[in-house]
Amino acid sequence: MKNCYKVAITAAIVGFGLGTLNVAQAATVSLSSSNQGWWSTGLKNSYDNDNYITGNYSDNGFHSFFTFDLSPLTRVSTATLQVQRFNGSGNPTKTLGFFDVSTSADVLSQNVNILDINIYNDLGSGKNYGTFNVTTSPNNYEIQQKEILSFVLNSDAIADINARSGKFFSIGAALLGNFGTGDQYLFAASVNSSARLVVDGDLATVPEPGTLGGAVLAAITALWLKRKRKAFQAV
Repeated sequence: MKNCYKVAITAAIVGFGLGTLNVAQAATVSLSSSNQGWWSTGLKNSYDNDNYITGNYSDNGFHSFFTFDLSPLTRVSTATLQVQRFNGSGNPTKTLGFFDVSTSADVLSQNVNILDINIYNDLGSGKNYGTFNVTTSPNNYEIQQKEILSFVLNSDAIADINARSGKFFSIGAALLGNFGTGDQYLFAASVNSSARLVVDGDLATVPEPGTLGGAVLAAITALWLKRKRKAFQAV
C-alpha cells in the first residue's frame, strides 16, 4: 500500500508540473504602441502629445520614437512597423531610417518641457533596422493622410526584439541624407493614432486548469483501482 501511495503522489506531482508548464503558441500578433512621440533640437514637448512628426519644421529637427510592450511574446521571426501617413511636406520622396534606441522607455516618455540633444541623436543613429523611401506627393490628399504605411524590419531588429522579450522595446525614426532646406518632414499632425508592431512569433500561454485537474484525477483513479484489485485478490 505504501508503494501504491507513492505512485499516486508521483503521478500528481508530474501532473502538476505538466499543468503549470508554459506552452509557446505560434501566432501573428499586432501590438499597439504603449508610447510614441518626438524629441527635437529646439522645441519642448508635452506628455499628452503622441504626434510622431519626423524631419525638419520651422528650423527645428525632429526624431520620433515608438515604444512597444513585448510581454506577450517569447520569440518572433518577422516584424513590421505600421504607422499612419498623415501629412508630409517638402521633397516628393524622402529617405526614412529606423534605428535601435539605447534610451530607456521610461526616460523617452518624460519629454515634458525638456530638451535633450543626446536623446534626439540616439533616435536617429546606431543600429539600422531598415531604410525606406517614402513619398509626400499625394494623388488624393485626404485618402493619403489615412493610409497605413508598412515597414518590414530587418534581422537586426528581429534579434533586438527577441533580446527584449517580455520587456519594453523602442524604435527610433529619422530622415536621412541631404533632404533639402525649409520644411521637410513626414507624419505631421499624427495625433490619436497608435503605431503598431505586427509580428509572427510565439506567445507564452498557460494551459487551462483542466490539464492539472485531469492529471490528479488520473492518479487518484489509479490508486483506487489498485486497492480494489488487492481487495479482490484477498477474497
